[in-house]
Amino acid sequence: MRIENEMLARFNKAEELQQDLTLSQELDFFFDNVMDTVVSYFKEEVTV
Repeated sequence: MRIENEMLARFNKAEELQQDLTLSQELDFFFDNVMDTVVSYFKEEVTV
């Protein structure tokens, strides 16, 4: 659940800044966001 909340928070912030994105740009942003969130999550899990 924590991953989903972090992803939504990041997505909502960036969505407010960029309203006129193409579909390709939106998908790039989405997958970058997913990967950043997953990597961050696993870094926290490994260090804990």
